[in-house]
Amino acid sequence: MEEKYIQLFTRQIEKLDTEDFDLEAWKSSTIVLLKKVFGAQDPKIEQIEKLKIDYSSWTLRDSNAKYKPIETCKKIGKEILLSAIDEIELLGVNDNKTALKAFFSEGQLDKLKSKDQKIEEKKAIIRQLKKNELESIVLSLFEENYSSSK
Repeated sequence: MEEKYIQLFTRQIEKLDTEDFDLEAWKSSTIVLLKKVFGAQDPKIEQIEKLKIDYSSWTLRDSNAKYKPIETCKKIGKEILLSAIDEIELLGVNDNKTALKAFFSEGQLDKLKSKDQKIEEKKAIIRQLKKNELESIVLSLFEENYSSSK
C-alpha cells in the first residue's frame, strides 16, 4: 500500500509541471490525498492550504524582481510532497493495522485475518485482551491520530 501512496504523491508532483496548472485544483486533490494517508490533522495539509498566489505584492510591481509567485508555490508544494514521500519510506503509514500490531503477534494477526480460521478460534485470541486494550483498538478505528495521542 505504501508504494501506491508514493505513486500518488509522485503524480501530484508531476502535475506541478503541466502547462495548464491550476493551483486551487492541485491543492484540493493534494489535500484529499494527504488526509487519506496521514489523517486530517497532519500539518502538511495546513501548509498546502496556505499556498496562494499573491498578485498584490509590491515585488510584482518591481520590474527587477526575482519573485515569481506561481513558481514559489510550486516549489513549496513539491517540497511538502517530497517530505511526505520520505516519511512514508522511512516511517511507513500509521493505519489501523499498525495499531493492531501493538496488541497481537504476527501469528495472531495472521489467524485473525485468515478466512480458514474458525470464528471460535478468533474469539479465543481476542478474549486474551484486557478491556482497556479492546477500547484502544476500537478507538484506533475511529480516531485518525489515536496512536499518537495515547
